[in-house]
Amino acid sequence: MAGAAEKKQARYNAEILKQIHLISVTVNFLSLICLFVFHRPGSKKPFFIFSIPGWISEYAIEKIGRPTYKKDDIRGFQMLLSAGEDLRQEGLTEYIFDVFYLTEACDIFMCLFGSNQSYWILVLIPIYAVYKLVSLWLRFRSGNAGNSQFVQQDDQHAQPKSKRQKKLEARQKKTRYVRS
Repeated sequence: MAGAAEKKQARYNAEILKQIHLISVTVNFLSLICLFVFHRPGSKKPFFIFSIPGWISEYAIEKIGRPTYKKDDIRGFQMLLSAGEDLRQEGLTEYIFDVFYLTEACDIFMCLFGSNQSYWILVLIPIYAVYKLVSLWLRFRSGNAGNSQFVQQDDQHAQPKSKRQKKLEARQKKTRYVRS
């Protein structure tokens, strides 16, 4: 049985996935109308090539966030097996959403301006990825990753500890003996 938090996350994920699919269908439908009815950009090939990152992102979001249910044969209703990964989390999931939204924005700009030049915006994705990788590499190369001096500087900027927190830390540091 799933807890209340998992059910809440499953509802949230299902809602986000519904919004993502609605955005994708709407933007791609309007882009196809611009391409085939209005013949706005001369070439149709860039739309199909440069929409691939958005479709892959949408597929990835679907795979990691879709809740799974199982029908209970005894009671006759669906039980939540997995709520899926939290789509609100930071990190890679956030970047996948960014790629999706950037690709959809390029499709909208393609319709508005009638030019395939709007897909140059997608160059921002690898540029940002290289920037993040280089900054990560430089941080670890400088040697500050595990330096105790670096950790002490972070502790100085932290909030002062309450008496209760100090007591708990002292209790954890205390040596305990176990009978064998």
